[in-house]
Amino acid sequence: MIKLKDILLEIGDGSAKPFAFKKTSGDSAEEYKGNDSNNVVYEFITDKQTKYLVSIDLDVMRTPRTISSEVDFGARTAGGGFSLDDTNMGEQYRVMSTIKDIVFDFIEEWQEHWYIHNLEVAPIKSTDGGDDNEESIDGVDSRRGRLYLAFIKKNLPKLSKPYGVRVFNDYFLIQPKFENPNDQA
Repeated sequence: MIKLKDILLEIGDGSAKPFAFKKTSGDSAEEYKGNDSNNVVYEFITDKQTKYLVSIDLDVMRTPRTISSEVDFGARTAGGGFSLDDTNMGEQYRVMSTIKDIVFDFIEEWQEHWYIHNLEVAPIKSTDGGDDNEESIDGVDSRRGRLYLAFIKKNLPKLSKPYGVRVFNDYFLIQPKFENPNDQA
């Protein structure tokens, strides 16, 4: 029987070749003025032609030049909607590697201009696989949640600045391990 830990040791380091991706909307960190919420969207297509969207929703915090964000990702459905269901079609490691690269590219760009207070990642999926907004928690203790958490923890040391993960029942927070230079003393 293959164990989750064995799989992660083999490819959890993000060495699976990521798919090519591109940013399709949203301001750059340099362009962003902080006066409104921003949604940065990336897209990629897998070898099996599954179209993925990765959305990083930003909110400005009270501390100057500080943002909080939420990472959502899923596949386009035949109806043009967005599904959070299992969509990897046997390509989960390359999909995870691509999403990791997108999030890390985002962090590396934005941390030079803004303090990233946190990035929230929730291992959830739609309740019925449809194009609706109803979601149920596929908690951190689920197989999906454990895989995401292990993958995140194993890859965080690759960032240019130190980040860690705080675990809650229904989501993870990727947070800097360094002080906010914008805090007022």
